[in-house]
Amino acid sequence: MKKKLDIKNGGQLLIEIVVAIGIIGLVLVGVSDLMTKSVRTTSFQKQKAEALTIIKERLGDYKTARDTNPESFYSSAENALIDPCVIDKPFRCLITMEKYPDSVKVSIKAEWLDGGKTYEVSLSQLLFREKK
Repeated sequence: MKKKLDIKNGGQLLIEIVVAIGIIGLVLVGVSDLMTKSVRTTSFQKQKAEALTIIKERLGDYKTARDTNPESFYSSAENALIDPCVIDKPFRCLITMEKYPDSVKVSIKAEWLDGGKTYEVSLSQLLFREKK
């Protein structure tokens, strides 16, 4: 016995497959876009944390210089541009110092490029003269 094929609905299955593939494609494009944004955000946060660590280390260096030889520190405080901040790192540091009668305000700004955009983060601290 031979079975007859129902040819009336033969194209309907093909259309369902094409629609299903289209829906799966749209979902995959959305997921890949989310993954790309997630990787970019993670990379930015990692670079920002690294820049803050570098700035904190530099501020610590200035505190040490102040504590080691205060008079020399206060008399020679001046602005500086350090490029790169740390060897083999993509950060550039701009250091500004504002002198006051009893202190120096040290501001450090770290800049870096990521994806063609320039990002920056900065910290400031007042370093006071020791009262005797």
